[in-house]
Amino acid sequence: MQFSAMTMNMYLPDYVEPADDHRIINMTVEQSVWLAELGYNVWFTDHHFKGPWNSNIMQFAAFVLPRIPRERYVGFGVLSIPFYHPLRLVESMNLLDHLSDGRVLFGVGSGWQGTEPAGLGIDPEYHASGKAAEDTLDVMQRLWNFRDGDPEYTFSIGHYSGTVKRRVMPAPYTKPHPTVIRTATREPAIVRAAHLGLPAFLGVLGADLREQIRIYRAALAEANHPPEIEQNCLRWCSVDWLSLCVAETDEEAKAREKVAQAEQMAMRKQYIARYGRLDGPVMTQKAGKSTAEDYAKGLDMLGTIAGSPDTVAAKVQELVDLGINHMHVRFIGEWAGETRHIVKDSAELFAREVMPQFTSDNL
Repeated sequence: MQFSAMTMNMYLPDYVEPADDHRIINMTVEQSVWLAELGYNVWFTDHHFKGPWNSNIMQFAAFVLPRIPRERYVGFGVLSIPFYHPLRLVESMNLLDHLSDGRVLFGVGSGWQGTEPAGLGIDPEYHASGKAAEDTLDVMQRLWNFRDGDPEYTFSIGHYSGTVKRRVMPAPYTKPHPTVIRTATREPAIVRAAHLGLPAFLGVLGADLREQIRIYRAALAEANHPPEIEQNCLRWCSVDWLSLCVAETDEEAKAREKVAQAEQMAMRKQYIARYGRLDGPVMTQKAGKSTAEDYAKGLDMLGTIAGSPDTVAAKVQELVDLGINHMHVRFIGEWAGETRHIVKDSAELFAREVMPQFTSDNL
């Protein structure tokens, strides 16, 4: 089992001015190194207008990589691929793949709606439909497969276009392309990820994880990929715990969960009062239903997993029994706020008492 953790998971810029940017960036580097030294692969969010470190997240990751243990990966949860020119995106991903010797996990998806696509000039309907991300991923696949001597390839998606006559340089370090983990909530997206040979994020927003895994594994077998592709898919197919709190006892964890949720909801209300409507991710619990309003209400924290190490380990074991090999955890609490100790204690307890139970030597 691989374990990854999101840096500055709950952060919202409700109280910082430009003079604070340097402090927040250094704080994010500090937390990233600390998480990696605890044993987590370190993940970053890709955002605009929501934190000073994550508007150029691949540049940030390139800075962090030499500062963490060599066996750790960095990852993105997720790269909002419609926000990038696909050629520049593939070039950047390939270069970071080389600089890390393949230790990068590129979670990809649509990203958030509202302020971010508006600021980047993305058509809101095209973006919110998910088609912008699908079209971008299609072009990226073509660019990774393009070889010198192939007929020229012309693409046009949104306001990005280009004609390619030579291969992308550098070529990826990881073959056939860097490790891409695709967000997938509905059956067609799950099947498509498997057929493309991509690991997937499963179980998002209360989806039926058992059924999603069944669909994914069946589609993966049907695709008949080379063994190394199938192995990589099964290694990095991921479950994302959006909100986690670990304490010495179940009772203490539940109490800390309430404190952390209260601070986060206060921050969200302050953000809304200052900036207006709080943006949310392009995800749906059912067809046509945006979760932006649900996020503003804190519904993403209703499924918080809070308990002692033994209680949490039992829930991890349920994932192992389903065949999940990669967990992506987000510790509830605000590293830049009053609940920093909750994040710190949770991450340390999980690393010390839960993760060792699921190493290869103990399975």
